[in-house]
Amino acid sequence: MKIIINNIEFGYDIGCRILKLKYDTCPIKELEDIWEDIVPMTFKEIANQIKNLEQRRVAIGCLGIDNIVKEVRPILIDKKTIKKQTTWVDDNGKLINKKFNDTYELYEVSETDLGVENGWRKNSKVHYVRCKDTSTDREYLIWVNAEDVFRANDERENRWYSSSEDYGQKINAIQAVAWTIQTDINKGDIDKIVRQGDCIMIKKKNGVKGGETRHLTEKEYRELLVLES
Repeated sequence: MKIIINNIEFGYDIGCRILKLKYDTCPIKELEDIWEDIVPMTFKEIANQIKNLEQRRVAIGCLGIDNIVKEVRPILIDKKTIKKQTTWVDDNGKLINKKFNDTYELYEVSETDLGVENGWRKNSKVHYVRCKDTSTDREYLIWVNAEDVFRANDERENRWYSSSEDYGQKINAIQAVAWTIQTDINKGDIDKIVRQGDCIMIKKKNGVKGGETRHLTEKEYRELLVLES
């Protein structure tokens, strides 16, 4: 028997345990007799037992951000707020200016708490940025690579990086959220950035050509994001 959750197919055993995360009461008549005995999956089990990315995405969505946070015991290492102003259309079709605070939080989590085993690298850290969708107030938790975030924002010449460095302590929350956006437009060639929920639109300056795919920097995110809804 297969179980379909959010249009994604799961095997019977795992599907039952994910349904228990998603629903307080039994949603399928055939499962009523065993519903109270079903043990919901934990984040560690999802991360280690579900290899299919779409299945894992659905499972993590059913678990929910608050439950993930309770389980992985994150440490807040940076919090930044940007004051923004954008243009909205009200219910009457009239343009209005809206001011709001956009807050980003950068957290550190031990791989041990995630249930990840790295034989030669003990008690390594991973990081995520927590932020809100400005149009719906829905919260997002996005995993980031601290070393890559640091590299994207490092302007030193003749750079050298060590895998033993604690890059999580060298980055901030704005750098982390900017890193989640990728573009093939070179630095200095972006005209402006417009964000509508999860959709990011980046306009290049006239006459410039594309380059290699890269991550945005904190400076670009702060200075070039001109409209957000």
